[in-house]
Amino acid sequence: MKKNVKFLAKTTLSLSILMLATSGYAAMTLEEQVVHLQQQVQELQSLMRQQKQISEKISAELPILKEKSALKTDLKQLVTKGGAEFELYGNVRADASYQFKGPSTMYNYISAVPLEGTVNEGNNSDKFQSTLNATRFGFNFKTPKIGEHSIGGKVEMDFFGGAGRDTFRIRHAYLTYDQWLVGQTWSNFNAVEYFPETVDASLSVGGSLTRVPQVKYSYVVDKNMNLAFSLEDSKAETVTTSGTQNFTTDANAKLKFPSAVGRLNYKFENGSALSGRLFLTQKATNHAGSDDFLAWGAALGGKYQLAENTLLRFDYNHIKGDTKNVLWSNYAYVFDVNSEMKPNEFDVVTLGLTQKITPKIRSTLGLGYMRANTDNHFADLVRNDLTQNKALTEGWINMFYNPVKPINLGIEYMYGERKTFTDQKGIDNRVNFTAIYDF
Repeated sequence: MKKNVKFLAKTTLSLSILMLATSGYAAMTLEEQVVHLQQQVQELQSLMRQQKQISEKISAELPILKEKSALKTDLKQLVTKGGAEFELYGNVRADASYQFKGPSTMYNYISAVPLEGTVNEGNNSDKFQSTLNATRFGFNFKTPKIGEHSIGGKVEMDFFGGAGRDTFRIRHAYLTYDQWLVGQTWSNFNAVEYFPETVDASLSVGGSLTRVPQVKYSYVVDKNMNLAFSLEDSKAETVTTSGTQNFTTDANAKLKFPSAVGRLNYKFENGSALSGRLFLTQKATNHAGSDDFLAWGAALGGKYQLAENTLLRFDYNHIKGDTKNVLWSNYAYVFDVNSEMKPNEFDVVTLGLTQKITPKIRSTLGLGYMRANTDNHFADLVRNDLTQNKALTEGWINMFYNPVKPINLGIEYMYGERKTFTDQKGIDNRVNFTAIYDF
């Protein structure tokens, strides 16, 4: 900037002298020429002083202008009234499906698809559905450090709540204080990151979308390993029977203690990872004999980088007496004729292979399978209940196209079967579509 000002001044002076030299001096006396030249020099000196003042003013304001320019180009980080930085994020998501056979809902509900040969199977066949209910938005918060302490939080919402999956709801709402978390978020027992990618926003067999109120503490052992412990709302469950399969909601269910959950995560240098999880909780009721029992679960999941563009994801769960930690399972427990609680027990596994075909195209082949214990009191009591399942199987293959960074387009074929304890079968057979714009 200073060089430009000096160049302008020199150029102006040179042009002025040239003009003076070439003007009609012949008509002036020597004294008149001297006076005229003195006037011109004074005018040039005044002009140069003005140019210098402008140059100094621009130089002084340049850092401020640069700062304002940076603020205009960095609108990602904003500040709340309380001084916390926050980041707005979310997506606009449009989903659609063409269902050859399946449930009454648009999204996955494999555990309740109509049985073959029933009226409902015909009513739910060959239909197209679409919605934008899975659209979401949220805020990440971060307060300036207070001494050595870091404080933050998150609030995230969507329109995917309620029985019809069409109600506004809070997904996440929590605060963090160093290694502590208080609020609602994913259960510490869930491993959403290890579930094979699917177009269906409700996931499939073996998936879990459980978000519960909790208090969690995380501890970093080293750069590869960390531990997390939490006390979580165990959620009242579920349905009862008198031994005649006359099921009603257990209005007498009660919570005595929160669910205790532990998790160990390990990351390998090549990007692969493993996670082991455990939970233990008490299920209790005031129904009749005021029975109770300990529900528990154990899980192991992870991902393995088979090749540069090939990723394997897997997860295995064994659960007794609980439904909140894995979707599409049976009742958590039922009552026998003596009003004693008899828990369900089951195993579930998911497996998925994702291939990055090009930098913009990826595809996943996934499988989910649930098998209930058929040799216990629970199975004997629900054997003739057609809403309970001995086995669930679901497979899918999809392709996502990412034409530009914020946009994902997906198409997926999904096929599933449910089998009751009396071996009656229901089928889920459909094609899913999605278009997502992340902001």
